[in-house]
Amino acid sequence: MWDSVKEHRKRLVEDESGNFAVMTALAMVPLLAAASIALNLANAVTEATKMQDALDSAAISAARAYGEGESADEATKLANGAFFSNFERPSILDGGEPNGSEAMGSAVQVAFSKIGQETVAEATYALEYDPFFWSLDKYTISRASVAARMPGKETCILALHPTANRAFEVTGSAEVDTSGCTITSNSTDAQSIYLGGTGTLKSECLYASGKISATLANLTLACENPLENVPPTPDPFKYKTMPISGPWVSLSGCGQNFVGSGGGNGDCNGTGKTPNKVPDGYAVSLKPGTYGSLEIKGRVHLQPGDYIIDGGSLKFASQSIVTGDQVTFFLLNGAQIDIHGGATFEITASTSGTWAGFSIVADRKNASTAIINGNSSSALRGIIYMPFAKEIQYSGNGSTSGECVRIIAQEITMIGNSKFKLDCKVDLADNKVTTQGPFESSGDAIPTCG
Repeated sequence: MWDSVKEHRKRLVEDESGNFAVMTALAMVPLLAAASIALNLANAVTEATKMQDALDSAAISAARAYGEGESADEATKLANGAFFSNFERPSILDGGEPNGSEAMGSAVQVAFSKIGQETVAEATYALEYDPFFWSLDKYTISRASVAARMPGKETCILALHPTANRAFEVTGSAEVDTSGCTITSNSTDAQSIYLGGTGTLKSECLYASGKISATLANLTLACENPLENVPPTPDPFKYKTMPISGPWVSLSGCGQNFVGSGGGNGDCNGTGKTPNKVPDGYAVSLKPGTYGSLEIKGRVHLQPGDYIIDGGSLKFASQSIVTGDQVTFFLLNGAQIDIHGGATFEITASTSGTWAGFSIVADRKNASTAIINGNSSSALRGIIYMPFAKEIQYSGNGSTSGECVRIIAQEITMIGNSKFKLDCKVDLADNKVTTQGPFESSGDAIPTCG
């Protein structure tokens, strides 16, 4: 019996074909393991590349939205939408069909920051899955992408209408000088920006989402060429909260030669009744508050604060003389503004509060056309923000050293002589209106295994 066992063992050892089969089987184990590791790593790199591309898109979407005034939560939601619309469910995942970010196991995380006028969004995403051979350890693919919305050039004039013909226009014999800043029109029209007649225009540069039509002999630019077909520049103040109107101020007692509705026996808004015999140089003084309408006819001084015009009109008559420091006018509930060329005014915007740096503000339902024309002795400093005004017809003061004015409306027409300053940080409370700048993004594209 024992001899038989020894004989079989001897035959097995001496059998070369059987020995080769055993050795081959043993050698295949590490080869298959190496192949499966390489295959899984290749799949991880592929998924990481796809994830990185989608995450770059998400970071840019977040930076754009946040830079345009969306909240961090809303910008993050938009970033997740951009990511999952570009990053398909990895084929190596088990389970049913994907259903949004929950099916992917997690959502894109976004952190926001602002450095001056630059908006930065950092998006991160991590995904863990099981390799499909040899029970290898799970891979964790972790990606990050940083996108920055770089500020463009500062703009003095921003026409928001997306399709209007001549959204920005210099007409007649107007002379407009924005040498220190740019002019931007969001209109895609063939005459998005128009310069015609004998009017002249100087500017740092022109930006139009459509085309620019100009008499070249009357156009002077600091940049090499005007830029056409550029992305629209969003309303930079879209999410600022409008004030609420209160009880109307009574102008009784202010004198009919000074303000509309100024007769009667009142005390002129608590500033004292205008005397019957008005001395030379006398000026009516008004306090801030809500006015149904405010028509100024004579010499009037405005005390610092907010002047809310509730549904009526703000009007400076041709012989009026208006002064006011730290003043902001709000046009609510369809209120209109009409400042004739014969009016003389010296008005500066408030430098504190929610609307610091703004001189005239219209609510976002106000589509009334605005006329703002001063004489050569007039000066208005601050941002004129009427985002839904069908048109602002503006004539500034070309005889002074310049105006610290920014204008934002649907359409803007320049009919007189205006020269705009660039260095107006104090007057504008450091508010800047900038063109849509380029986006820059960078990411980490190396898989992390764990």
